[in-house]
Amino acid sequence: MRKPTPAGRRAARRPPPPDLPPHIIERRVARLREAVQARRVLELRYGGAWRVVHPHALGRTGTGRIGLLTWQTAGLARGPGSPGEGWRMFDVARIEDARILHATFAPRPRRAARWTAGIGTPEAEVPTREAVLEQTELALG
Repeated sequence: MRKPTPAGRRAARRPPPPDLPPHIIERRVARLREAVQARRVLELRYGGAWRVVHPHALGRTGTGRIGLLTWQTAGLARGPGSPGEGWRMFDVARIEDARILHATFAPRPRRAARWTAGIGTPEAEVPTREAVLEQTELALG
C-alpha cells in the first residue's frame, strides 16, 4: 500500500468539492485547456480569493480529480510567511470563477520531463521554455 503524499493528506482534510454536473466540468476543462495551450494568463477565484496564475498543465491528479498546475504570480498566499508567488495545483471542480486575460507568459523552466508527479498524463501542457524561446528567435530572425 502506498504512503499518502502531503497533497493527498491535505485533500482528505478538505470538504468534498461541489457536485458539479459533468457538462459544467467539461466546459471548464475546455476553457482551461485553451488557456494552457495558448499560454494565456488566468485570473482565478479559488477559496474565495482572486489569484493571477500562469497555467502550465491540466490533467488527472493522483487523487483522481482534474488538476490545474500553475505558477501563481499574485493573490492569496498559502499562509503567513508564505510568498504569494510559486507553484500551485488547483482542483478544477473547486475553481469558483476564471477569466482568461489577454496577456501571455513564457513557461517556467522544467526540472524533469514532466511538470509534476501530481499530474500523471497531462491533457494539456505548455511547451518547454526552450521550445518557446527557440520559436521566438526564429520569428525575430
